[in-house]
Amino acid sequence: METVTTEKKFLTEEEQKELKEIQNQTQAIVLELGEIEMIKIQIENRYQSAKEFLSNTSDLEKKFTKNIFEKYGKVSIDPKTGEITKQV
Repeated sequence: METVTTEKKFLTEEEQKELKEIQNQTQAIVLELGEIEMIKIQIENRYQSAKEFLSNTSDLEKKFTKNIFEKYGKVSIDPKTGEITKQV
């Protein structure tokens, strides 16, 4: 039986350095993509909150307008002064 020996080979120092740099860049992009995903989730949450706030504000405006029309009839209101003008 014949013993087969293989010669061990290693990357050169420059190749090892290049490989390490590629690994570092890969880790950096994975981290960056994770941060971007977290930001996307935060933005989606803010967007949902803003939509809910808009809906609530619209509801308040409708109720206010209804109450004003019931109290004063069909009128226009100057929001700065509160002056009521009857619409013809």
